[in-house]
Amino acid sequence: MLEYFLRNSKFIFMKRGLSQNLSRIMSAELSKYDAVVITGASSGIGKAFAGLVLSLCDVKLCNISRNIPDDFKDRENFLHVPCDLKNPDEIDSAFQKVLEHIDIYKEKQRYPKILLVNNSGFGAYGEFPEPDIRHNCEMIDVNVRALTKLCGLFMPLIKKGGGSIVNIASTAAFQPCPQLSAYAAGKSYVLSFSLALSYELKKYGAKCLCVCPGPTSSNFFKNAGFDKPPLPGSFGHQPQDVAVAALKALAKGKRLKIVGFINNIQALLVKFLPVGLVLAASGAVLSKVRSK
Repeated sequence: MLEYFLRNSKFIFMKRGLSQNLSRIMSAELSKYDAVVITGASSGIGKAFAGLVLSLCDVKLCNISRNIPDDFKDRENFLHVPCDLKNPDEIDSAFQKVLEHIDIYKEKQRYPKILLVNNSGFGAYGEFPEPDIRHNCEMIDVNVRALTKLCGLFMPLIKKGGGSIVNIASTAAFQPCPQLSAYAAGKSYVLSFSLALSYELKKYGAKCLCVCPGPTSSNFFKNAGFDKPPLPGSFGHQPQDVAVAALKALAKGKRLKIVGFINNIQALLVKFLPVGLVLAASGAVLSKVRSK
C-alpha cells in the first residue's frame, strides 16, 4: 500500500486537488530536517504524516508508540520504538533509542535538525468521569504529560539544531466541552503550551506549530466509543487532510493551524460569545451525538 503511495504520490496529490507546487513546498520543508520523530504513526493522522514524509523526502523517521506501522517497518532509515506513552520511564528509554538512531554529530560535526510531531492521543465521551476515572487519568498522561515530557526532552536539540515541533490539539481546545470535559481541557493545555513555545523558540531559529483539526476519521473515535466521527462531515477530515494542512502551515512558519473553514469560524465565534451560551450550545450538541 505504501509502495503504491510512494510511486504515485504526484497522482494522489492531483486527485485530492493538491497541486504539484504544494508537493514541492512540503518536500522543501521536510528536506530541511535530518530526522522526523512521530508519536503514534501506526494509524490515523500520525500514519498519514509518516506516509507524506516517506513519499516526499529522504530523512530518518522514528515512530514512538506501542504498535509498529506494518506499512513502514521494512523501510530504510525507519525506526520503531515500542513505548507506552503513559509510562514516563518508557518515554525516557524511547528518547535515548531515538537519539542513537539519529545521531549525526560525529559524522557531520553539527547538531541534527529534528521535527518532533506529538500526535498520539485518545479521548473519552460521557459525563465525567465516564467511562471511569482511570481512563480519564491515562488520557491526561498521554495527551498532556507525554507531550510535555517529549517536548522537554527534545528541546535542547531542537534549539541547537533549529528544529521544529508540531503538536496535534483539537478544535475542542477553544471552548469547554461537556461530555468531553477532560479531553477538551487537555487540548486547551496543548494549545496554550504550544503557542508559548512558539514564542520562546523563535530566537533560536526553531518553530512550534499547534494543529487543531475537527473530528477526524481515525481510531480516536473508536477508542472513545463511537463507530464513526460524531459531528457532521463539514466539521471533519480525513487523516491525510490534517497531515497536509500541518505541513503546509509549518512551511509557512505559522504557530497555529485550525483545519477547515467552518472550524475556523467556530473558533473565532467562541471568543466573542458569552461562556454560558457556548456551554449551552456545545453541551446540547455533544449530549446528542451518541445517538446519531
